[in-house]
Amino acid sequence: MLDTAIAFMAECDRAQIKYHNTREIDNGSSLVVCGFTGKQNNRYDVAVIFDANEKSAGLRIFKLAVASEEKREEVLKAINDINNTFRWTKFTLHDDGDINVEIDALINQETVGRVMVELMLRMAKIVDDAYPQLMHALWG
Repeated sequence: MLDTAIAFMAECDRAQIKYHNTREIDNGSSLVVCGFTGKQNNRYDVAVIFDANEKSAGLRIFKLAVASEEKREEVLKAINDINNTFRWTKFTLHDDGDINVEIDALINQETVGRVMVELMLRMAKIVDDAYPQLMHALWG
C-alpha cells in the first residue's frame, strides 16, 4: 500500500469514516473504497485511487445511476447543468448509460489525508445536492 493511501486511511480513521476494499491495483496504484448513504437513502461507494507516483489521486463514483437509451438526452442535459452549477466534481454519462462522478487532485505526502477526505466529503455533498435533478431526468 502506498504511503499516500496509508495517510488517507489514517485521516479517515480520525474522521470516523469507514473504508473497505483496500488493495494495490495492477499499475502500482493503491485503492481505498469508502461507502456513503445520501440524503435520499441512495447508497454508493467512492473509490479513491492513489497513483503510483504519489503525486496525484482520483476520487470516483462508478454507476451512481444508469440512464436508459430513451432517457440519455434528458440525462445529458441534467448532467451539463449540474457540471455548470457545481465546482470540484465532474459528472459523466458513458456510452453504456452509467452516470459516474469524478474528482482529480494533485497531492503531496504532508497534506494528502486532509485534502482527500475534504474532497471526498465535498463530492458526497454535491452528489446529495445534484441527486434529485438526476432522478428527475431519469424518472420525470
